[in-house]
Amino acid sequence: MKDKVVLIMGGTAGLGKIMALKFHSLDSKVIITGRRENEGKQISSTPLLPGNPIHFIKCDVSNAVNVKQVLDEVIKKYGRLDVAINNAGILGKSCKIVDCPEEDWDKIANINLKGTFLCMKYEIEKMIPKGGVILNISSISGINGYPYNSPYAATKHGVNGLTKSAALEFGDKNIRINSICPGAILTEMLEELFVSTGQPELAKNNVIKHHPINRLSTPEEVADTCIWLCSPEASFINGAVIPVDGGWSSK
Repeated sequence: MKDKVVLIMGGTAGLGKIMALKFHSLDSKVIITGRRENEGKQISSTPLLPGNPIHFIKCDVSNAVNVKQVLDEVIKKYGRLDVAINNAGILGKSCKIVDCPEEDWDKIANINLKGTFLCMKYEIEKMIPKGGVILNISSISGINGYPYNSPYAATKHGVNGLTKSAALEFGDKNIRINSICPGAILTEMLEELFVSTGQPELAKNNVIKHHPINRLSTPEEVADTCIWLCSPEASFINGAVIPVDGGWSSK
């Protein structure tokens, strides 16, 4: 992945941040985006390889103008886009569908589904001349149902549909498009969610039970899967929706 231009949409925390650091350690040219400017600038100012900083651009993926500006800036700076990873997403409140406010649906759909659509639209446009790889970060909820968060599950099913459809449209342009569906990843956000229940160990164990491998994944091992899928070693994988879930989707 040396000298590959890698754009990570939603790269300021959790899995996105770990992916950025891992790609950077392979001497890729890494650009991250996010809405949280402080976190983005903190990552971009971290001492890394001399002369090869991680570049941060503030972006709201649900805003077409923002997304287009990001892609234009990447091309202006590097002249090409080799890899794009669409990781921006939100979970939403836990409730039954009958209790879900319409505005919550709109917010989740705008970021998770419309945001992925907009990112792919402009990423593919920039990749057509030279080819490239797009990886969408979906979820186990894009394969199975997710009770008490049906809007999230719907958007992640939609991400997988976008992935397969676009892969069929642009495979002959040397653009590979895949998605991964992680199970529960042990990030700071998930730890905070466990703590918010008042019974963090019980909450954690309840989630672990879904994984036949009997543990949660680390962001590092999911990031390793992402890097492999974006590398030449996965050159014949296109239009795939790949579980990275410790066996959860096999149930």
